[in-house]
Amino acid sequence: MPDKQNKDNQTLLQAVAANAEMGQTALEQLVPMAEDGLFRAELLREKNEYRQFGQEAQTCLAASGEKTQGQSVFAKANAKMGISMKTLTDKSTRNMAEMVAEGAQQGVIDCIERIRDCPGATPGAKRLAQRLQDFEQDCAQRMQSFL
Repeated sequence: MPDKQNKDNQTLLQAVAANAEMGQTALEQLVPMAEDGLFRAELLREKNEYRQFGQEAQTCLAASGEKTQGQSVFAKANAKMGISMKTLTDKSTRNMAEMVAEGAQQGVIDCIERIRDCPGATPGAKRLAQRLQDFEQDCAQRMQSFL
C-alpha cells in the first residue's frame, strides 16, 4: 500500500505542477498584450498564484526525492501556438478573458480527474490539488467581468 500511496502522491503532485506551469506560461504570454489596466493586474495576480502552486508542488516532490517533470515541450509549443493564433487578429480584453476562462475551466477538469485517479495520495497532496481547483474555478469566474 505505501507504494500505491507514493505513486498516487507523485502523480498528483506532478499534475499540480504541470497544471500550474501551463497557467503561468499562458499568462506570461498574454500579459504583454493586455491593454486594460485592471485586466492586466488580474492576469499578473493569477500568474503569481500559479507560480506559488508550482513551487508548493515542487517542494513536496523534492521532499520525496523527486523532481517536477513539468509540461512536455510539445504541450508548451501547442499552447503557445494556440494563444498566438487566437490573438493574431483579436487582442481584445474580451477575447483574452475568454481564453483565460476556458484554460482555467480545463484546469478545473484536470484537477478533478487527477484527484479521482489518485485516491491513495496523501491528504496534503489532495488539499493542494483541491486548492488549485478552487483557484482555477475562481479565475474562470473573475474573467466573466471582462467578457
